[in-house]
Amino acid sequence: MNLRLHLGELEGTFDMEKAVCNHGFFMMAPNVWNPSTKSLHRPLTLSDSSSVDVTISHPPTLSFLVVQVHGINNVSRVDEELILKQVGRMLRISEKDERDMIEFHQVHEAAKKSGFGRIFRSPSLFEDMVKSILLCNSTWSKTLGMASDLCALQLKLADGTIRPSTTSRVSKKRKPNPKFKRATRGNFPSAKEIASLEKEVINEHCKLGYRANQIVNLAKKVENGSLNLEKMEMGEMEVEQVIEKMNKLKGFGPFATATVLMCLGYYHLVPSDTETLRLLREVHEMKECSKETLEKAAKSIYDRFSPFQSLAYWFDLIQDYETKLGKLSKLSRTDYNSVSGSCHTKKQLEANE
Repeated sequence: MNLRLHLGELEGTFDMEKAVCNHGFFMMAPNVWNPSTKSLHRPLTLSDSSSVDVTISHPPTLSFLVVQVHGINNVSRVDEELILKQVGRMLRISEKDERDMIEFHQVHEAAKKSGFGRIFRSPSLFEDMVKSILLCNSTWSKTLGMASDLCALQLKLADGTIRPSTTSRVSKKRKPNPKFKRATRGNFPSAKEIASLEKEVINEHCKLGYRANQIVNLAKKVENGSLNLEKMEMGEMEVEQVIEKMNKLKGFGPFATATVLMCLGYYHLVPSDTETLRLLREVHEMKECSKETLEKAAKSIYDRFSPFQSLAYWFDLIQDYETKLGKLSKLSRTDYNSVSGSCHTKKQLEANE
């Protein structure tokens, strides 16, 4: 019993495989990429806060995406729109994203030839922000583990194994609609779910260390309205205002901020981390580059691609990884742990506690 939804018409520049497999986020739970079918599987959120499993694919003969919603044969118009909105966000299917892709290709011929330009992101900005924190000062294996543990925690919250803290001011989550078959695996926890827990409970189940405090603080700011992610997402704030807001958040130093800005469609900041330093030394042969000169060195290479500096940087990074590892889209999930440094930062140049 599956429901089949369609999203499109897709523009000619869209390539499902390239739209997904270009950033470490696609390897992080609850995302599951199937190399053989070139499809993406994960839970998505419905209007009543429950989750359903979906599989997203782009059959080569069709001009639209196929979204299979598992375990149900009907949804409300509201839920249909919500599911498709989340899919569209992940794969950057919008007029703005298409325009950005075309304009980037006008200044970067190699990216145009390879079809690169859509950086994969999450169904929600909150998930992007939490995952950006998980990338900081961590090995890739640990980052993958923390994301998986958070999804397992969400499933325990959904089935009542873990209950929200009694001191939480967050309203009780509505009961899932009984006509829907709930997702069989944990979704990424929402701001409401994270804000309902104490950091000690999160660390008991997820071992996030100091990050638990950072994501709880973030979730509570979202829930109490002091951080309006919708305004950030919809472009109702100038980019300078977004940066100013993020600079006040615990856990968002230069790297995490640049990553989130990229998720929002602002590409002018190149993330500064040890991978950036390695790339400049190895690929661009800037052997004398150091963390003190990194920002200036990165600008000297990527400012010519303005305002798409981070896209040009990410293109170089992905090309370097795939030269060494083969296509990221062909890797099996069991290989992800061995992709040390791939598509993420192992360690920031600055701590952001």
